[in-house]
Amino acid sequence: MEIHVVYTILWLFSFIFGAYGAYLLVRYLTNDRISSFIAGIVFAFSPYHFVHALGHFGATSIEWIPFCALYLMKMFKEGGVRNSFFAGIFFILVAMSDLQYMVFMGIFVMLLFTYEIYISLKEKKVNSKVITNSKKITNSKEITSSKEILKQTFCKYSLFGFVSFIGIIPLTLENILTATSGNNFLKLGSSEAVMYSADLLSFFLPSVLHPVFGNITTNIYSNFSGNISENTMFIGYTVIFLSLFAAHRLKGNKNVKFWLIAALSFSLISLGPLLHVNGKTSFTEFNTTVPLPYLVLYYVIPFLDNCRTTGRFFVIASLSFAVLMGYGTTELLKSNRINKKVSAIVITGLIIFEYLAVPVSLSPVDEPSFYKEISQDKDNYALLEIPATKDYLAGSTIIYYQTIHGKPVVGNWAARYPSTARDFELKTPVVRELTYLQPFTDDILDQDINEVGTSILNYYNISYIILHTNYMNDGDIDFIEKLIQKTLNAERKIYEKDSLIVYHVKKEPLKSFMILKDGWNQLENISGKPTRWISDNATILIHSDSVRNATLNIQAFSFYSPRTLEVYNNEDLQGRQAITTDFSSMSIPISLKKGDNLILLHVPEGSESPSEIPELNSKDDNRELSIAVQKIQLT
Repeated sequence: MEIHVVYTILWLFSFIFGAYGAYLLVRYLTNDRISSFIAGIVFAFSPYHFVHALGHFGATSIEWIPFCALYLMKMFKEGGVRNSFFAGIFFILVAMSDLQYMVFMGIFVMLLFTYEIYISLKEKKVNSKVITNSKKITNSKEITSSKEILKQTFCKYSLFGFVSFIGIIPLTLENILTATSGNNFLKLGSSEAVMYSADLLSFFLPSVLHPVFGNITTNIYSNFSGNISENTMFIGYTVIFLSLFAAHRLKGNKNVKFWLIAALSFSLISLGPLLHVNGKTSFTEFNTTVPLPYLVLYYVIPFLDNCRTTGRFFVIASLSFAVLMGYGTTELLKSNRINKKVSAIVITGLIIFEYLAVPVSLSPVDEPSFYKEISQDKDNYALLEIPATKDYLAGSTIIYYQTIHGKPVVGNWAARYPSTARDFELKTPVVRELTYLQPFTDDILDQDINEVGTSILNYYNISYIILHTNYMNDGDIDFIEKLIQKTLNAERKIYEKDSLIVYHVKKEPLKSFMILKDGWNQLENISGKPTRWISDNATILIHSDSVRNATLNIQAFSFYSPRTLEVYNNEDLQGRQAITTDFSSMSIPISLKKGDNLILLHVPEGSESPSEIPELNSKDDNRELSIAVQKIQLT
């Protein structure tokens, strides 16, 4: 089955089962079929759900949330091993759908746990007073009974936690290890949490996809930070009215109280660390900001700092509002003064009108014949896709194309990746220039790219260079084509249709070349010269086309104080030299074998951070630096 067909089926599944799960939840709580049916519409067809279908497949996978909530409520009301077990199973399914939703659902569970303890102890206290006044129980029995209540509550939540933990640990172990490591690339800047928070106005504005109000609200949404998907929180005035009606009519109902607390809590959390109003986070001439509860949760709840899209907390609020609306509709339909069927139709009609959504665009499903052709090729080689690294949509499209051809690709897109993930593209000559659409850069390696460019691509088994012209302007296309034709000796174009231009990289015997490997900092300019810093160690790959003796010439200077630079060739020390804080030249004879030779530059004295040296006044520079290399030449 085609992957786009599977995608569509899963997307539709999220609506059908999301609605069905909300229906079962509200039916369990209200025992009213009509209000439960409407609640299913509210949760599954909310603007929040629709708008994330524009590109956030994980965020559209909301279908297991109401099922988990259903068994949590059964666990809350009835107890029982079965309910705790199934609540854990559905919690695992929530985690499998989206790890952020797992965190959100975990906070929901903590809220329910706290509320249950509070309600249980409060009810026990009230009952104890009544019984004590009637002189039927002693104070010691009352204390024992309170302990028993706490014990039962802890037991059922512990069982839920155990089942959940067993199921989610295989899914989350790698993420947990990353999140607790020194290189937590899952955690983005705190500014992201502010950017992708909900705006207060978004709760009251119909979606930009609305066929009637969309043109009006689009202009307002454009003022908000982040993007439209993360700022669509509209739950509808009909739902708000019926939720308030339920809160008023059933203010003594402990279940309604909980869902009201959940709706308000998760709506408030979705606003993020600072209040946004029409895109602004500071108010009055004093630039006053309004801190919100998420600011505390960010530091208190484990792994929450890895969830940058705080607006998505609203998914739990949308379920809570659906439940409250179900209670409100049930109460409204009990009135003898209204026609039950007509009222249900009117309520449903109003909600559907408020939720109307017409997609602004549909993604075409195309399968370029070039990718189909190479999918039949049993040889294993890589494709250099341009401009996948620079363009989110291009990168996403290329991921889809990879499901067709199944070949490795250079240039792709991911929401989060380790800081070293782009090292190959940034440090490898030819690949860097093509990937980032730039002229050949004067790096610290002194070699003629016109001579070795094709060999470098051949070395990495890159057989095709593919330009995605619908993601490039004419200037970029012309620049890249001239670069390819002049420098890489690529054969003529072999394919030019489906918005693709494909070049086949000419196969030739590998010439000698150098490539930077591990341990190098980003390229920078110092005193007008290309420069890269190292910390303790850095490596260079020298591919030699023959066995020969050569000289490795290095120009460098030391950070802050003199250091020693040792040069190893395949673990054999070739030479060492003192490097001062002024410019130094170093020439080391090395014996190269045919093929790969790994050269290690080692600094025995280690590195220092500029932030640790007060006189440098560089408190924000936490890099570990030892030697700056400005030129490497092989003669």
